[in-house]
Formats: sequence, structure tokens, C-alpha cells
Amino acid sequence: MSIENNKILEVKDLRISFRTNGGTVKAVRGISFDLYKGRTLAIVGESGSGKSVTSKAILGILANNKIIEGGQILYDGQDLLKIDEEHFHKIRGVKISMIFQDPLSSLNPIMIVGKQLTEAIELKHKADVKEAKKDLARFNHALILADKLIGKELRQKSDEAYPTRSTKYLSVLEKARDKCLSLFSSKKEKPITEKKEYNIKDYLPLFEEAAELDCKERAKAIELVLPKLKRILTEEFGKENVSIETIYLSLKALAKETKRCVLHMANASDNIVEVFPTVNKNHLETYRDSKKNLAKQAKAMEKYHVSDFYSLPPSERAKLPEIILSVENQIASYKKDLEELIAHLENLLKLDDDYVNSYAKEALSVYEEALKIRASKLTKHEAKEKAIKMLGEVGIDEPERRYKQYPFELSGGMRQRIVIAIALCSSPEVLICDEPTTALDVTIQAQILELINKLKAERNLSIVFITHDLGVVANMADDIAVMYAGKIVEYGTAKEIFYDPRHPYTWALLGSMPDLNTKEELNAIPGTPPNMLLPPKGDAFAARNEHALKIDELEQPPFFEVSKTHFAATWNLHPNARDLHAPDVVIARIKDALMKHPEATPLPDNYKNSILNDIKAKPVPAEKEEKPVAKAAKSVKTTKAKKEPKKEVKHGK
Repeated sequence: MSIENNKILEVKDLRISFRTNGGTVKAVRGISFDLYKGRTLAIVGESGSGKSVTSKAILGILANNKIIEGGQILYDGQDLLKIDEEHFHKIRGVKISMIFQDPLSSLNPIMIVGKQLTEAIELKHKADVKEAKKDLARFNHALILADKLIGKELRQKSDEAYPTRSTKYLSVLEKARDKCLSLFSSKKEKPITEKKEYNIKDYLPLFEEAAELDCKERAKAIELVLPKLKRILTEEFGKENVSIETIYLSLKALAKETKRCVLHMANASDNIVEVFPTVNKNHLETYRDSKKNLAKQAKAMEKYHVSDFYSLPPSERAKLPEIILSVENQIASYKKDLEELIAHLENLLKLDDDYVNSYAKEALSVYEEALKIRASKLTKHEAKEKAIKMLGEVGIDEPERRYKQYPFELSGGMRQRIVIAIALCSSPEVLICDEPTTALDVTIQAQILELINKLKAERNLSIVFITHDLGVVANMADDIAVMYAGKIVEYGTAKEIFYDPRHPYTWALLGSMPDLNTKEELNAIPGTPPNMLLPPKGDAFAARNEHALKIDELEQPPFFEVSKTHFAATWNLHPNARDLHAPDVVIARIKDALMKHPEATPLPDNYKNSILNDIKAKPVPAEKEEKPVAKAAKSVKTTKAKKEPKKEVKHGK
């Protein structure tokens, strides 16, 4: 079965603060991004920009003084911000693993390397067996339904009653049914043995029947719930005074019906359908929290006789949340999520017979694998052999000898390889790399990056790579999010960020990055990041931006669209702002790079402030394909520069 949606992780409007003695530090201030299967997303920015806080939030390892002010982290049909520690154990280190900055602090100094690896392998095996049992129970539900249908047909055996089925095909089904009965007649069914009569391929007719029935049942469920969802969309959201609480109750009443719109035998979760009840609840909680926070702000402003939140005394501002979503924005977001669900359900109704056949074959394969895993046993000798093999895979020489050594006996590069091996022992879907090369010298850095790229290709990993150095991710990132002061300021593919950056902060990062041809003095970014106890009212980078406009002091910029996959949050891209030129060192580097690789020239829709204007680069004609990041970008609130209504933008500070 082909994957219907290859989005594996979705972060929506994430806002995180921390309680301190001096007040509340606003670490992450409303960021959104998507991670797709087999792709690497690099999150780049200076220290304190919120990169590591974001990665730790995904893994559920934030400090106890955290405040989750809002947002969602959606993975595998769940909101990771809402699940308890017991459920997180099934995800952390199993489906999502992390490589930390300092390998020595990640390893147990009094335990040999081999023991730490085998421990991870054994825990993974136990988790796999438990998951296999759950998968079998899920399959059995669908197979029993199919068995009842087949049994009914076999009893009748009438070509007239069932003209589409021949007697020969029914006999094949009967044979498959008889062989499969022992597999799902009880919860303690015996696994398939190696005997010839238990060839798993003989069960395909039954799985085809089950798959067809499963798809039909889902279609019926969709046809029942879809008109009700559309009615809520048109009637409730069409009212003059939209009530979020009323919409929540209406959608909550349909929760059970909506949950039936999934396939029982599907290996991958349908994140849009399965997570919607959580999304629905989150909208209500956001609305209620916003009302409380607005009341707190109003009380503080009344106390100090001011009319603006940013006019409050610093000591008072530091205690209050900075960003409170307006009711209008909440309603718009709520409506968008419901529209996404409706569009997704409509697409599911369009699936054809080829989809059903491939679904049956994939389900059969997963069922066979689950039976094998449930019956498997892992001895200590087998765990040791796997550990030694894993050490070899991550490029460690003499793995048998290293297996018996302690972490302090190894070099920094070897320790980081050990950490990578432990992280991969669980065969995760998502790998988070939190500055994994910072503590290593340049030569070892290159080796570790090459290793991560190799493992990503071999295992089809999805990677979130955290770094402060753009140069580190040049050859490994598919997509890049540039963060500053807790917000994403530029988002695009690696090609777009490196060859056509638009945000002054991205220019500054590229200008401060050395390369082999650097002869002149590197450009330092003037000033320091803002105090996140008291974030500025407008653009946080304005104080360090020589091209800042007066509006930067008053309003935070929206995302301006450069292309379908490229966005930048800077007022300098407003159509009324004067045209800018990137620093000479950045222009020179990009010009040299594009002369050597003209095929890498981006194809923007908007050329305002583009370096391509300065170097007169002509993009190589190519058919533009909408990459997965384009779909992710559509979920971000953006402003197209060419369609922006006229707005007075005063130049100068």
C-alpha cells in the first residue's frame, strides 16, 4: 500500500516558556513546521534561539519549570504535548531517538560500551514483541469479519447469488479460511510454523477479502460522518457570532463516528483522522486559556493605568504570556483544521481497486512479520552479536575489542559513534541530532555527518538536525528553518536558503561562516540577542538589523512568500519597502557557487531583495515539482508580496 500521507511529524504554533526567579523566559514563540519521511530538516540559529527546547519538547524531556503555553506536536495519531509519561515510554527511544551534543555525558561511565548497547537491543526486542501482539489483535478483528462473510458465501455456493465469484475462487477461499482459522480463533493462537502447509502466501485470498471489507466499512463510515462535518463547517462557522465552545461540542459528538474512518489492518496511522479528537480538544483549551490570559493582562494594565501590554513595567511583563491568539485567529485555525479533515476524508473515498489489492498484500506482510516477532526469542549471545554488528555499521574498527571497553577509553569521535549506535538500536522513525558535532574537531565532524547521511539513506530515517552552524548542514539538509529569538524567521529548501536567502539574519549567518576561499575578515553580527524575559514588541532582530524599518519596532512581520517552498518573516520583503542588497561577501560566495553549479539556481516567484538580481543568474529551466515541504509551508500563515495591500512602510529606524 502506498503511503497516503508521508508527513511523519507536525509541529503547530508551539509556544514554550520557563519559570525562573527573574520571571518567565519566552523560549519558543509560536513556531510551526512539518517533518516528512526520509527527509532532513535542519533548524539553525544562535544559542538561545529555541532550537534545543523545540527538540526536547518533541522527545518529552523538558525541565520541570516548563510552561506549555500552546501548540501541538502531532506524531503517530497523538499530540505529544498531551500524553502521559507511561505512553511516552513507547515512543521515546523507540520510535523517536536523539543524539546529544556531548557523547560522554550521554554514556554511563562505569558500564562497558557493549552492555549499554545490548541493554538498548533487549529493550527494543521487548517493545517489538508487545507491539506485535497488539498488531495481531488489530488484524484479527478485520480477519474475523472477513471470515464471517466468506463462510456465508461458502454455505450458499451459488454462482447466481454471487455471479462475480467462481466456484474455483470460493474453493481457494475455503482452503485459506480453514488454514487461517487457527490463527485468530483465540487470543492465544499459535504462530505460523516453518511447515510447508503453513505457507503465508496461501492466506492472501482471505486478506484480500478482509482488505476489501475493511475499505468498504471505512467508506460507509466516511459517507455517514462527512455530511455532518460539512454541516458544522457551513452552519456553525457561517454564523455572525461563531462559538468555539459550540463547535467543540458538535465535533465531540461525532468523535466515535470519525474514529471509524480508519483501516483496521493499516500498518501506518492515519494522523489526520486519528489525531482530530485531540486537535478538537486543543482548540477549546486554547480558547479558554486565551480568555484567562487576556483577563490577567487587562487586570495588570488597569492596575498600572496603561493601554498596551508592552507599556507594562518590565517586572510585570515578565510574569505574563507574550502571545495571546485573538478569537478571530483561533476561529480561522479551527476552520482550517476542519477543512483539512473533510478534504482528507473526501480523498479517501476516491481510492480504487489497485489500492485495495496493494493494501491486502502489505497487510499480509505485516501480519506475517508480527507472527514471527511474537514467536521470536533474543538470547544474550544474539544480543551481543547484534551489538558488535552495530558497532561495525557505525564505522568503529575492531568492534569486538571496543565492545569490552569503557567510554573514557575511547576518543570523542568514537564515543559519538557509540551514541549513534545506541540511538539506532531501536530502529527509530525519527532521529533528532542536537548539535552532534559541536564537541568534535573538523575532521571528525565530517566523518560523523557522512555517517548520519549514510544511515539515513539505508534506514529511510527522518532527521531533525539542530545546529548553530549553517556550514554543517550544507550537504545533508533537505529543508532548513532559521530560528531567531524563539521564532522561525526563514523557511525553505536547502537550495533556496543557501543560494537565495532573503532574511537579513540569514545573510548575517552566511556572512559569518568561513570557507576555503575566505580571505577577507568575516562579518560579525552586531549586538546580542534580545532578553527573552522581555521580548520586543516588533521584530526581535530589528535592533541588530542595519536595514530595519520603523514598522519593525511596532509589529512582528508575517511570512512573505518567495516561492511555494520558501518564506521569510521580514518587513524588508514588503512591496512598499526599498530594495536591499545582501552583503558583498555573501553575494560573491553565492555567485562563485552558482557558476560552478548553475543547476542549483533556485526558481523564486518573487525576486524582491534576491541575490539572483545582483549576480544576474539565470535559472536552469526545469519542471518545478511541489516537494513535501511545499505542503508544509501551506500550513504557515503567509503574505504574498505581490498581492500585499498597500501599507505605509517608513524607512529608517
